[in-house]
Amino acid sequence: MAGRGPIDIVHDQDLLISEARLNVGVGITRRFGLSLMVPFRIVDTSIRFLDSDGGQVMLVQPSTHHRNETVTGLGDPMLLGSSSLALGSWRVTARGGFTIPIGHTEEDPFALGDAGITHQHIQLGTGTVNPVLGVEAVRSWGAWRFGGFGLSQQVVYEGSKGYQAGDRYAVGAVIQRRLGTKWSVRGSVDALAETAERWNGSVPTDDGNQGRFDLIFGVGASFAMTSTLGVDVSLKRPVVTHAVGGQLSMPAILEVGASWSFGGASKAHHHDDDDDHDHDDHDDHHDEHAEHADTTGVDIADLGKPGEAVDLVPVAGKITIFDFWAEWCQPCKALEPALVDIARAHPAQVAIRRIDAVDWDSAAVARYLTPKGYNLPHLKVFDASGKLVIEKSSEAGKLGALIEEVRNLVEGKPAPTVQAPSVAR
Repeated sequence: MAGRGPIDIVHDQDLLISEARLNVGVGITRRFGLSLMVPFRIVDTSIRFLDSDGGQVMLVQPSTHHRNETVTGLGDPMLLGSSSLALGSWRVTARGGFTIPIGHTEEDPFALGDAGITHQHIQLGTGTVNPVLGVEAVRSWGAWRFGGFGLSQQVVYEGSKGYQAGDRYAVGAVIQRRLGTKWSVRGSVDALAETAERWNGSVPTDDGNQGRFDLIFGVGASFAMTSTLGVDVSLKRPVVTHAVGGQLSMPAILEVGASWSFGGASKAHHHDDDDDHDHDDHDDHHDEHAEHADTTGVDIADLGKPGEAVDLVPVAGKITIFDFWAEWCQPCKALEPALVDIARAHPAQVAIRRIDAVDWDSAAVARYLTPKGYNLPHLKVFDASGKLVIEKSSEAGKLGALIEEVRNLVEGKPAPTVQAPSVAR
């Protein structure tokens, strides 16, 4: 120390960590998808050296361990395959893949420190190919959506510089509420853990990552600017942090993102394989729904692509039933066979047109269900003159009244007036 002789000092270091991620996903088949995430990292460090009284001091010789600097570069990209399926009212997606070791890894900072050579501990990559496994489950009801996830990245060997990063684990849950046709808000809780890093087979005990755990609460909002472009922002704050060794404090995490969906080859029945929510199995959703009942001899057709806000044009001279459904909607599967039976008994009078709502973020829901608080299953029924005579939602256990109302209309009994929303939340 200049003018003071040797004294004990501590260091107080601030880290500003920024990361930009490019995520690209594509549907390969009806159920399978592929995604690539490429991170670019900026880590800015600033250091203060303090005496035992907390006063700032100046070093006679620059520290080989800590200094003001900014580290930038690509992190390790992550390549993942995904497979989705519907289990009742849940959509479950499993993911698996690996990281690609192109992020920069430093030489052993502990060996350099022992030799009195300037070094730093910030690693942009791991230097190894690491397997990644994950699973998530999502359930929607009404304007609400609940989901949970788990993700693990395992580091099974050390790289060429002797570095073996810690294994990483993440689990979390999120609940989301849609507000109108453009906005949604959510709350989340995440638990993150990382095991200790190793250098040449040993866990350093005087510095570096020796393992940590964080429990993080967050809030966020999303806005759909167009049917293909959305923006998202969230603020997260750790409420529990445990770091082995160094005392680390992380005040907040700010996330800002934008998503753009495009492409999707058109099928014979005009369905796309993917949408902006990574649902890889929309075609299967529709096919399974169609297989619930034998539609031979029935005037029945599917309108538009899954989730599309198509115009509802009644069939001239027929009672037209517009049936809004989704694969996760169990009452929808019970309602459809009853409608088909009615149409088969009166083939010259009845036409059924089906609209796959997909989920509560779709354009179809935003146009026809959300504004009036309707639920699924939902019917809009027009008489032979093109007049709307039934508009109603229902739920399991209460479908009988809705089916009977449609049957009475078809059989010539007095048509009911337009009904107020019957919402099952």
